[in-house]
Amino acid sequence: MSASAEYTEVELPLIDQLEGLGWDHIEGSKYDPNATERSSFREVLLSHRLRDSLRRINIGPDNQPWLDEARLSEAVSVLERGDSNKLIEINQHLTRVLLEGTTVNGLPGWDQGRDQRVHFIDWTNPANNDLLVISQFRVDEPGGQTKKWVAPDAVLFVNGIPVVVVECKSPYIMDPMAEAIRQLRRYANQRDLGTAEGSERLFWIAQQLIGSPWAAEAKKEALSVNVT
Repeated sequence: MSASAEYTEVELPLIDQLEGLGWDHIEGSKYDPNATERSSFREVLLSHRLRDSLRRINIGPDNQPWLDEARLSEAVSVLERGDSNKLIEINQHLTRVLLEGTTVNGLPGWDQGRDQRVHFIDWTNPANNDLLVISQFRVDEPGGQTKKWVAPDAVLFVNGIPVVVVECKSPYIMDPMAEAIRQLRRYANQRDLGTAEGSERLFWIAQQLIGSPWAAEAKKEALSVNVT
């Protein structure tokens, strides 16, 4: 009963509400990474969606897209580097990148060839962003040596970047909120067990972690990440 209630009373209403607000939805697969637009379960960015979004929201001379493959790769690589071994420090750095963007080489003949800022989110025109929720989003432990993996109930992506991780719990189990928090800490490899059990990369850029046994609370928290 608990698993069914978790899906019907919390996860499904959350996804339905997000779809009603314009978010697309993909049902994840625990066997095929291509179902979630990835070539490997160790990837956390949706690279194709991210690159398409960067081309669209970063406009150059004559109001035309200007980012070529080399500049796109340079910008995307900023989100793929962890310049610290501490999750909180990586998250703080990448949050600034998310807010402020990064710089890449400019174009000859445009603005005297100066470096140009690439934005990952269109803060001026929110409707220009790509909004996607993936349910049961499998992520493998880095290296894949132990064949361990995690699968949060829902991950919310803005322009292919995972910004919210949601763990739903049935309201009928004992202490569902504590169980959701325990699960999120395991996913983020933050339980200090001396051995890896999750994937910190999924949380490098996360702006919210949501654990909820109630659909109303999950919806209220998740809806607050709408880019406004």
